Amino acid sequence: MGDHHMIELLEVSKENNIYAATIQHTIAGELLVLRFGIETGDYSRLKRILEHRPFENTGVAPYRYFFALSHRNDPTNEALVYTSIRVEQLKQHKQFEFLLSRKLMANLFWFNQLTSKEEVLALMVQ
Repeated sequence: MGDHHMIELLEVSKENNIYAATIQHTIAGELLVLRFGIETGDYSRLKRILEHRPFENTGVAPYRYFFALSHRNDPTNEALVYTSIRVEQLKQHKQFEFLLSRKLMANLFWFNQLTSKEEVLALMVQ
């Protein structure tokens, strides 16, 4: 399922007032799990994405969330953008728009353009 060249959101966490996101992404043909710091506001925004369960088979199979990397400005707040998230469960999938910070979006674009894992070795989760 899914286009595995898309960045998948796996989880968000908060420990000792440090907020982090965990993603899965293929870089140079290798599937990597990466954890990186995020702003407080993005913690709640990413939580909202992970709690979004649009299909009826809620208990049947896990949901997966992918960043489509398309976005548009939020006319009311220049620090935020609306981005498309592909939500998948079994054979069902649909894209939904969610708000994220422009900073987080820039980080995702950076991850997406990497051609070597050297720059993200410190972010890798074993």
